[in-house]
Amino acid sequence: MKKLAGILIMAMVIVLAAASAFAVPVDQTKASSVTASVGNVFSLAFYNDTNVIYNTSIPFGSINPSSQFNYPVGRAEFDGKSDIGLVVTTNFDLPWYLKIQPTDTTGNLAGAGKLAIYMAQPINRNTGGSASGGLGQGVDWFTLPASSHTLYSSAGSDNNNTPFGVLAALSFKVDGTGLATGDYATTVTYTLTTTP
Repeated sequence: MKKLAGILIMAMVIVLAAASAFAVPVDQTKASSVTASVGNVFSLAFYNDTNVIYNTSIPFGSINPSSQFNYPVGRAEFDGKSDIGLVVTTNFDLPWYLKIQPTDTTGNLAGAGKLAIYMAQPINRNTGGSASGGLGQGVDWFTLPASSHTLYSSAGSDNNNTPFGVLAALSFKVDGTGLATGDYATTVTYTLTTTP
């Protein structure tokens, strides 16, 4: 009987060992809560590189009074450069507007219609392609109005363009015809706004 009890105990040990060898583990699940707070970005900044010559001051030097195309110092027609670069960066996911406003401080360049700007379609610096919005004027030289003017209205991916933003490049010229001898100065103000 002892022998039979020993055999039964051995058989049970073998069965238990075999059963544990074929046991399937039960999946275990744990969870973590990830939270983040993203700050607001709504920024207008001057852009500098080798193709943008100026930013806060655009010197013209001597103006030829018989020419409609007087460019800033160091510039020439079709030189592939710009006078001003403006970068708009935002994550508000709202339409925005880039506006320009001249104020004559000496003489009368803007008010007399003698200051002109060229601005092509801005660049989305995240993709390297054209920005999604529309120009407030055609892609050509236009005379800067004496009052506020919308240069660009955003759309699509412009409205949330972090981290690198949208780059608008502007070039300036002065029409010297009809200008009297003297010094001229115009302050040009750029405004980033969500107000059309």
